[in-house]
Amino acid sequence: MATYNISFIGAGNVAESLATGLAAAGHRILSVASRNGLTASGLAAATGAEYRHDLVIPDECDLLLICVSDAAVEQVASSATVHTGTVIAHTAGSIPLEALGRSKGAGVLYPLQTFTKGFPPDLGKVPFFVEATDSHAMEVLRNTGESIGAGVWECDSVKRKQLHLAAVFTNNFSNFMMTAGGDVAREAGFDPALLRPLMEETIRKAVRTGPEAAQTGPAVRHDAGTVKSHIELLSFSPQYQKLYRLVSRMIASHYRNRKR
Repeated sequence: MATYNISFIGAGNVAESLATGLAAAGHRILSVASRNGLTASGLAAATGAEYRHDLVIPDECDLLLICVSDAAVEQVASSATVHTGTVIAHTAGSIPLEALGRSKGAGVLYPLQTFTKGFPPDLGKVPFFVEATDSHAMEVLRNTGESIGAGVWECDSVKRKQLHLAAVFTNNFSNFMMTAGGDVAREAGFDPALLRPLMEETIRKAVRTGPEAAQTGPAVRHDAGTVKSHIELLSFSPQYQKLYRLVSRMIASHYRNRKR
């Protein structure tokens, strides 16, 4: 397996998982830079890297990973001082390759996963999606992704943005639905923690059978009476009423002409 000298700009959740995973896989983490000095210095210490106060990347760096907010990618890429032989890549789902401002030696290493502080994912189960300006950058990014992930797929900026949108539905929106469920439970005087076994079984079943086959509930059964009574119970929140109506209509429409 090819191993590389890798530097990071950014020390948030994505950088933390990737840096520790890459170090464990045998890569050398050279440096970590970030606006948050405490976080960056901690990540540098944990991976045996140098903490830098600036955006000057060591000349021996093979790969610079920019793990910052979407809005900051372009500015960070243009501000970094990088050797011409270093491949620069960002890890964002919705930012195009062109944001790096390079026609050579640039790419994207996008991990399709959610990253939360204190809950590091198993990178060995994470698919990585790569895009590059040239064959050398593609080789470095492919080797890097394969060294820690579940596999590597080539994906252009347009398709990656669509994939990121799919991830928003799958992760962000479903998570908010659980937040809404907790609010409804509190309104009834119950601890939202009582919903945790249901959360776990919902995800387990969706993974096992596929979410479409796993769908249950009054909307998929076309149980208009229960749907109506639920909407009445949501009178404490017109927003949740609107959300319930919309999602129930979409579920009912989706399954109306499908055999279950």
